[in-house]
Amino acid sequence: MAEANINDRSSFERAYDRHSFQQDAAANARSDTAKIRGVTILSAPDTDGRVELSRSTRHVGEGNPEGDPVFVAALRLHDSAAEAGNPYAGSVEPTGETADKAADDYRSFIDQLLEMAKGVRFKRDIGRDEERLKGFHGG
Repeated sequence: MAEANINDRSSFERAYDRHSFQQDAAANARSDTAKIRGVTILSAPDTDGRVELSRSTRHVGEGNPEGDPVFVAALRLHDSAAEAGNPYAGSVEPTGETADKAADDYRSFIDQLLEMAKGVRFKRDIGRDEERLKGFHGG
């Protein structure tokens, strides 16, 4: 588990570095993958803007139910091998123009992660006098 601050983009880059993104995005590009890799936002920002993040995996069919920890998949937008249908896409380190596109993909991912962290909302814990506990509940 890592901590990042929504007011400091570099803290997100330290929590989930480019190398980790490239590894996860390459694994996600494989056509035979049953699990996708990325980052889970485990907490809403506190008063100082800190959030908890965790590198994690999810089954490809699993969603993000409202109020649950938010998963952001590491995906590359520019992957010519994956576009060509290569089941081993992303296994080679990008070079030249491809490396520039990979850097753009990482920046876009961090942008998305940062925006998601700023707006994430979790359900409050149910406690005494909770509105959800009032009224008839069957029986």
